[in-house]
Amino acid sequence: MTTLPNIGKPAANALSSIGITTLEQVSTLDKTALSKIHGVGPKAIAILEKALAEQQLTFQSNQSNTLLPKTDFAIICPFKCDNAPKRRIIRDYLIASASANQSALETLISDSLEWIVSGDCQTIDKATFLTLICENRQDISSLEIHSILTHRKEGSAHGTITTKKGDKIYFSDIFRFTTNPKDPKINQITSFIINKKMVET
Repeated sequence: MTTLPNIGKPAANALSSIGITTLEQVSTLDKTALSKIHGVGPKAIAILEKALAEQQLTFQSNQSNTLLPKTDFAIICPFKCDNAPKRRIIRDYLIASASANQSALETLISDSLEWIVSGDCQTIDKATFLTLICENRQDISSLEIHSILTHRKEGSAHGTITTKKGDKIYFSDIFRFTTNPKDPKINQITSFIINKKMVET
């Protein structure tokens, strides 16, 4: 593994906060996603691109990103979901909820949605869910989706959201889909969420 070149402390810290510490890991990202990570500027990207070339590496092609919704934060996830409809729905849901994109969420969730948040004693309906998502939108630097699994009417995903302040939001969601095979929608979400504030020294 090849360590990162000197790209400046803010950029190095920003990449380290999402687990990127080697050039090989940088090569799994595309420049568009990288430029959206708070703290990583054009100078750092140019240095990384030169260092990648010296190791016969390149940034990931951004062709697979063209099917993703446009966001102002970096999306780091398995992109090969297009032949697996429910995986794609979960991926798009996670992106839409992170960006508080209500119109996108409306296309992905059913009218009878039930949202269950671990630790709460209530089930939240669709209207309340959409209101809460929009009211609690974070200023995000990156969304990392670590895994997406689906089986029949069920699915799950987990990942990490990093805010521009450096705070971490760890999430795990369990999904149930409607029974319509031609137009499945998310019918139930059970969420486990841990917020970890950055401790400034």
